[in-house]
Amino acid sequence: MPEAVNIPLVRASGIAKTYGSGERAVRVFENLDLEVMSGERIAIVGPSGSGKSSLLHILGALDRPTSGRIEIDGDDVAALSDAERARFRNRTVGFVYQFHRLLPEFTALENAMMPLLVAGQKARVARPRALELLERVGLEKRVDHRPGELSGGEAQRVALARALVQRPRVLLADEPTGNLDHRTGDSIHAMLHSVHESEALTSIIVTHNERLAALCDRVLLLDDGRLVAS
Repeated sequence: MPEAVNIPLVRASGIAKTYGSGERAVRVFENLDLEVMSGERIAIVGPSGSGKSSLLHILGALDRPTSGRIEIDGDDVAALSDAERARFRNRTVGFVYQFHRLLPEFTALENAMMPLLVAGQKARVARPRALELLERVGLEKRVDHRPGELSGGEAQRVALARALVQRPRVLLADEPTGNLDHRTGDSIHAMLHSVHESEALTSIIVTHNERLAALCDRVLLLDDGRLVAS
């Protein structure tokens, strides 16, 4: 039998991002390449303002590059229409941000269910999946609490459950522990490692936290518009 070809799950080719035009144009990066293999976990580090979050938003189809090509699981993401990109994000990518962005009027369970409900799933399907994930992140006794009744670490765990509820191929995390104390941050590090394995994820994590970066398979430095091994 022929050998299996190891093809990157995430591939960015020659991408550039510029904000504004003319004399006021700000180039964030250009001619940037990135390949991430299926099951890999990488950290992207770099100084503030270097474009780490912009790169993550482009990889997750939240923003478009000025030029270049983004492929995730074979889809040319940059070429999709706005409606197609929304469906792609909901189906393929899970996001975790520095701030949890939970909806304050809904419970932890309802927040975790939300991506499935938005995708048209019935509550009877969404509820057991969300409960399973909340139990996995240690919040089985907090499912009926609203975000204002949760600690920062608990709210971030709900956000992680919400990111995973659609069984995404790719997890994108933007400073997921940047708003937490060291002890709570370390618990989120362990949680990210656990779900990366159990959910068979490919994870791309933007972080300033050296301990979190050290847990990843590769660490890449984004600085002066270039992405290099660190």
